[in-house]
Amino acid sequence: MIVCPVSESHPVLALLRERATHGRRPGARADGHRLALVLEGGGMRGVVSAGMASALERRRLLDCFDLVVGTSAGALNAAAFLAGVVEGCLAAYHASFATRRFINPYRLLIGRAAIDVAFTLDHADERLDAARHSRTVASRIPLHCIAVDVDTALAGDLTDLRSEEDLRCALLASSRMPWIGGGPVEFRGRRWLDGGLAEAIPHQVAVRLGATHALVLMTRPLGVSRTPPPRLANRIIERRLRRLNPALLELYHRRASDYETVVGEIAAATSEPGPGAPFVYGLRLARGGPEVGQLERRPAVLEAAGQLALEHAAAVLDAAGIAATSVAATSVAATAAPTPPRRA
Repeated sequence: MIVCPVSESHPVLALLRERATHGRRPGARADGHRLALVLEGGGMRGVVSAGMASALERRRLLDCFDLVVGTSAGALNAAAFLAGVVEGCLAAYHASFATRRFINPYRLLIGRAAIDVAFTLDHADERLDAARHSRTVASRIPLHCIAVDVDTALAGDLTDLRSEEDLRCALLASSRMPWIGGGPVEFRGRRWLDGGLAEAIPHQVAVRLGATHALVLMTRPLGVSRTPPPRLANRIIERRLRRLNPALLELYHRRASDYETVVGEIAAATSEPGPGAPFVYGLRLARGGPEVGQLERRPAVLEAAGQLALEHAAAVLDAAGIAATSVAATSVAATAAPTPPRRA
């Protein structure tokens, strides 16, 4: 299932392997590099990036990264990764989150949002403890949540999250799908919508933030393009965006072509890294892999997709010689996180 070229010489994999081997931590590095983890979202398709991030979590690779950047569900998974519970988040995708409490399109008929992201943030169980948000805020590795400013129609970086309320608002803003998710989210005096309108895969944001290397977790299998929602939903979304800001509608219409451009950039950087930074390596499932819809709610489909993504990422790490860190992770998030039980 490995579709990306796996070479020990690829700069991103080589840096990740070197840091995993020597256990160098954020704030105590001497290699002069900045390694970013970038997570694509896509509603319930986020189960794929959660599965890939779980492979990193199992090997205690959190402290190998200098920053984490996510859009929409990718931002939610990024927060869980920083808290040390992304594997618990992966399990929740096909359990607690695969319910009408989280996703219920019939709510649209009575003027309510079909997706309630706040439910996922409030949810707690034996693998997603209530204290996880405080660990994300306390992490020495900064979280960058990408959202779109309603008034400027530009992508914004919601970061420097100093409280759990800051984190909550940033995650809600980054994942606020137009119409399906409700109205814009207010955060720091601005109104925000889902970051996927402008930066579905925010690897260039990571580069602008100073990343010299970026590992990108992608959620669509090879060969699968971005497609519009059903016709009626598409027309309603267009009408809502036009009312908010006509520039948002232009952004919405460009999103498919912009997505393919970004995918092409990542593919080229993965197969043939350039002579100098920035370096980008994209993890993506093989052609014919599971296509998970934004509103997918079938537990078996979600569980299979997440498990395949975890195994795929683990195979890439194995092929690149990247084992678990030799020194136990010591970031604030990792030391405070409970160890989730392994599934049989």
